Amino acid sequence: MAPRLVKELRSFWKSIVFFLTPVILCPLPIYFASTEHSKIAACAYAVIIMAVYWTTEVLPLAVTALLPIILFPMLGVQPSKDVCINYLRDNNFLFVGGLLVAVAIERWNLHKRIALRVLLTVGSEPRWLMLGMMSATAFLSMLISNTATTAMMVPIAQAILSELLKETGRDEERNILSSDEKTEKYEDARTIQLKEIHMEEGDNDFVEDDTTVVPEEQGLLHHLQVRALGKGDKIGKGLLLCICYAANIGGTATLTGTGPNLVITQAVDTLFPGGPGIDFVTWFTFGFPCMVLALILAWIWLQCMFLDCRCLLGCIKQRGCKGRCKRDRDNAAYRVIRKQYDELGPVSFAEKVVLFHFVLLVLLWFFRDMKFVKLQNKRAAGWTYFFQKGYMTDAATGIMVAIVLFFWPSQPPNFMCCRRRTDTRPAKPAPPILDWATVHQKMPWSVVILLGGGFALADGVKAEGICVHPYYLMIPATIACSFAFMLPVATPPNAIVFSYGRIKVLDMVKCGFMLNLGCILVLTFAINTYGIPLYGLGTFPSWATCAASSATQLPANITSTVLPANLTLG
Repeated sequence: MAPRLVKELRSFWKSIVFFLTPVILCPLPIYFASTEHSKIAACAYAVIIMAVYWTTEVLPLAVTALLPIILFPMLGVQPSKDVCINYLRDNNFLFVGGLLVAVAIERWNLHKRIALRVLLTVGSEPRWLMLGMMSATAFLSMLISNTATTAMMVPIAQAILSELLKETGRDEERNILSSDEKTEKYEDARTIQLKEIHMEEGDNDFVEDDTTVVPEEQGLLHHLQVRALGKGDKIGKGLLLCICYAANIGGTATLTGTGPNLVITQAVDTLFPGGPGIDFVTWFTFGFPCMVLALILAWIWLQCMFLDCRCLLGCIKQRGCKGRCKRDRDNAAYRVIRKQYDELGPVSFAEKVVLFHFVLLVLLWFFRDMKFVKLQNKRAAGWTYFFQKGYMTDAATGIMVAIVLFFWPSQPPNFMCCRRRTDTRPAKPAPPILDWATVHQKMPWSVVILLGGGFALADGVKAEGICVHPYYLMIPATIACSFAFMLPVATPPNAIVFSYGRIKVLDMVKCGFMLNLGCILVLTFAINTYGIPLYGLGTFPSWATCAASSATQLPANITSTVLPANLTLG
């Protein structure tokens, strides 16, 4: 009876967590109900409930993000109208604008062309193929979602891997049989043939049976198969893991690369309205170098884990090492990449349009507000100088470019003077680069709601005076959210790669644990070196104070104990 009851309870564990979590935590707001900290306790109660629901996924993540709309008004933290406005903030539409451009890139296969072009450039030797995979994946994850990038790159890797394993098997056979010692054993084995002699009934003639038993040869072939299989399995794991790891790392470089990056921008604006904020340029200036360092570290670590790292330094110095590494264009793996690239055909008009608008968007983001160039009137240089100060944000820029894609034609115009002489088609409008049906199908609206839930939490926390140190802790903590390499459930890219069945959880844990530590060290190095002058971390800014009147002021005599050694209050 008892085992059956336990089994039934385990099958309903999500319902149990859903109902018991608020009940178990209810003493928190009740205990502080009659004190001056009642609203703080109520806010903490809502935050902990959402944290448990997000961690256990008893509800869809986006649905859990809607809970502040219910909990904050009920608990007296904030009125509903103040909570709901967080779900359509400026940074939400920055994310929407970036996603719309990403949908256009996916629709016209520009991302696939970029990835295959990179792989053709680096060659098909496993070491450099891995570098090409990681470079292409990281670059694309800066532009489109990490999940979409991984879902596109893994099938390409699978096709290349199948051919690469065939080449690996043939190479192992050639390497083993070309060894002088093994060749001599092989020749000796062939000369010593054991022949069975049979006498047929009624016949005095002896019949030779050509059946030969060559123990040495059988052992050699078995060793060949085992060695090729083991090496191929390691190469396969390395190529697949490099994709999900690069997707996680690449998303940290840009503000729109992954969700946590946008959460911090809104959190900074909400908690510190008087501060300079974080825009696309200031984030990219810090995130891109950090991403490159982490990507190189991940590549080197994957070499040591899954490939022969003896010739790594030789390959880097000479792009080749005694014939062990090859990048010829005649092997099967390279032909697979070339075939997939050729199937895309020549660059289409639509791809050129999407590429042009993407480059335009990046340039507009970079030169919107060049804070490092101050003019005489103390305004920053940039194209927004000609507009009202503070009105044109990164979100407005992204939406502006995205809207253009909804009416820009996907084919060259074929009317009046634009018609080619050889074009006999009737003049009619071409379909636009983007249409709403495509956006509705590919747009991850749940992420937008999820971001809104995070912004609502930040606004509620700010309202009750719960303070955090800006920039020095917030930026590394945000980027560290993407450095999740150990478990399949840590990120969607990890889950996609794990679902193909080639990688075990233990493989991901062994490789990801050290990579987690390494990337955290890279992040710590970045924030304590070039991050200090970039964000002005040498002094504690006057705008980084809690807005709530109930915030506790820090006594001057404990400054050295609450701030890093290189920070001072000023």
